[in-house]
Amino acid sequence: MKIINQEEVRKAEEQTPEGKKKKMLSKIGTLVFFAVLFIAFYFLDRNHVFSGEPYPIRVANITVIPGETTVQEILQAGYELSDSEHGEWMNDVGGFYYSEVIDPAAEADPHSYYNLIMVKEGTACARVTIYNKEEWKSKPLPECLVSKIEVAAFHKESDQASVLDIPLSEVTKEAISEQLGAEPEILDSGRCIWKKGKYSLTLDPDDSTTGRMIISEYVLN
Repeated sequence: MKIINQEEVRKAEEQTPEGKKKKMLSKIGTLVFFAVLFIAFYFLDRNHVFSGEPYPIRVANITVIPGETTVQEILQAGYELSDSEHGEWMNDVGGFYYSEVIDPAAEADPHSYYNLIMVKEGTACARVTIYNKEEWKSKPLPECLVSKIEVAAFHKESDQASVLDIPLSEVTKEAISEQLGAEPEILDSGRCIWKKGKYSLTLDPDDSTTGRMIISEYVLN
């Protein structure tokens, strides 16, 4: 009885013109499948139907959209960025004064984020988180994106701040719910959070420390 080595037969068939063609078509099919899969995930990730809608916050002369607004746009609007460590309490102004700001020519490390203060004339106007999504290379600060912005009643120009066209001074759970057509998740702290996809909007009601605060965020992970 002749014993047939199936592995050798397979290898021999692969070396024939027809076998080589079949193998090449198989590889092309696999590459096409993964390419289509990648494109589908790419567009689904950016489609608001699946990822949600951003919650823009207006701060005086700039509207910040988490996940879209760049540091360059903030700088062009007349603001600078500082670090909370550079804040010095000033009794005469009843708040922190930021005498040092970050050099716009600085670079952000790969795959990193920074919690910073958006200032004008040394006074805080908002708190922002910026990020460099590049995995392996640094990026100039102006090219980084904003992932989160927080505006509180004590911030400079807060009287000109708004979300969903609602002035900060008039922002309430009821007003936001009516605009969004959805009720929020309410935490034990009293914070109200509206979430959809990668975006969230948080309302921190009045308290003795910060006053009313609104937070809009694009989730990085």
